[in-house]
Amino acid sequence: MSAPVSRQAPRRRLWRLLCVATLITTGTLVLTAGTASAATPAGTYAYVTNTASATVSVVNTGTNSVIATVPVGNEPVGIATDPGGTRVYVTNSSSNTVSVIDTATNTVTATIAVGQRPQAVAVAPDSSRVYVANDGSATVTVIDAATNAVTATVPVGSGPEGVALTPDGRHAYVTNTGGASVSVIDTATTTVTATIAVGLIPVGVAVTSDGHRVYVSDYGSDTVSVIDASSATVSATIPVGHQPHSVALRPDGSRLYASDSGDGTISVIDTASNTVTSSITVGAQPKQIGLTPDGTRGYVANFGSANIMAFDPGTGTVTATVAVGSGPLGLAIGTIRPAPTTLRAGAATLSLLPLGVAGLNATLTSNGSPVPGQTIAFTAADGTRLCSAVTGANGRATCNSYNLLTTVSVLLLGYTATFAGNPQYLGSTAHGDIRLL
Repeated sequence: MSAPVSRQAPRRRLWRLLCVATLITTGTLVLTAGTASAATPAGTYAYVTNTASATVSVVNTGTNSVIATVPVGNEPVGIATDPGGTRVYVTNSSSNTVSVIDTATNTVTATIAVGQRPQAVAVAPDSSRVYVANDGSATVTVIDAATNAVTATVPVGSGPEGVALTPDGRHAYVTNTGGASVSVIDTATTTVTATIAVGLIPVGVAVTSDGHRVYVSDYGSDTVSVIDASSATVSATIPVGHQPHSVALRPDGSRLYASDSGDGTISVIDTASNTVTSSITVGAQPKQIGLTPDGTRGYVANFGSANIMAFDPGTGTVTATVAVGSGPLGLAIGTIRPAPTTLRAGAATLSLLPLGVAGLNATLTSNGSPVPGQTIAFTAADGTRLCSAVTGANGRATCNSYNLLTTVSVLLLGYTATFAGNPQYLGSTAHGDIRLL
């Protein structure tokens, strides 16, 4: 799905358009958005670009099921999640735009104009900037993530397709499919500081967690180039399967996975020896690979099979197949974390006959908004359970408690309101006063 070098470029771009056109004609077009009334629960999700459906499938990796289908621009290709798990960026190759998806609602909140035929996209480790490789413009667009404004356009090599950043965010590596090279961008100055020759039609790129090595899938050479970042030179070339499209590293850097698009396999590479130790049979034309943050699960988008496959990186076995849209190409893994909450408790009143407390109350909010439907437990200072109540539309829970098996002196110390938390919200506590009538 990347432009080839030299005189082959127009022919291969035509092939890509014909491939997508065929999928549009024969595939199932999904245009419905799967947004839910409540926020998306915390968890790890796979986000998949369906090039011929103009959608993004959102897959819950816990259940391996599609929970939402989000309409985006024409021919979505690249996709990346921000480290905080709040946004997803999608390149719309035929629309020359980037769609920004809010992961809480699975809706598009912004559309940003970039260069011609944008391909891969990457987000800075601090989530401050977004980098887009524009195949048709031979540039990289830099976007301010806070404002969604384009802040710079960096000229690179011919047919830029892949982009990856170092863990410190100081450098971006861009694969130039038409130049058999990798451009190294200094992100502080937004200038190219080095150009590294690699194999033919380099597409995918991945950087180790220490930033010392860079791996590039050479689609036209059936190899993976290993770049020494300190010297900006290729230190090794690894033969893999036919037409390697994407590369992905395990979090510990011990294994590299390369999708062999022409073979329907994934090559598993031992990074210590730079050798292929095994291969995993997947679907037709596997493209982008993503691994969960703990490295226990991998996912690959099978462009020719209209599905993604989950695989066990340890055993190399396929564990699930999930049907998505037509022409799945890009895949990114993102984790939505439980939202923080704030609990505020008010004053309650103590009665002596019978011994009890009236008007125990607490209000639960998240990011300033009330959180309804959550259980709040109220306890005395000695741990005696007083009562529990569910928050209403305003986030407030209230209850009374009588005939208590504790003492007046304990009750006058006040009470604790507790929200235990759940997969969507973090727990919180608050102290409230108890006053004698």
